Amino acid sequence: MSKPKRERSLADNEAKAVARMLRVSPQKLNLVAQLIRGRKASAALADLQFSRKRIAVDVKKCLESAIANAENNHNLEVDDLSWPKPMSATAS
Repeated sequence: MSKPKRERSLADNEAKAVARMLRVSPQKLNLVAQLIRGRKASAALADLQFSRKRIAVDVKKCLESAIANAENNHNLEVDDLSWPKPMSATAS
């Protein structure tokens, strides 16, 4: 007697990763997030690798997790992944 399975909130071609408890202001996080919006996965990782912002390390880690989720959990092609949706940061 388990709970019924919840419907998936993402589309079939989307994957998600969430980084919590980041000690940075939302404005600074959004500056780094703007760098990778609309870019392919490999280009986004390269931009984050050579960014001089401290938060770029955490964003890169979250992006790598999203790529792994897409590949392993949803059987998506890693070469075709891009990040069109804006990543948003809220202070909470």
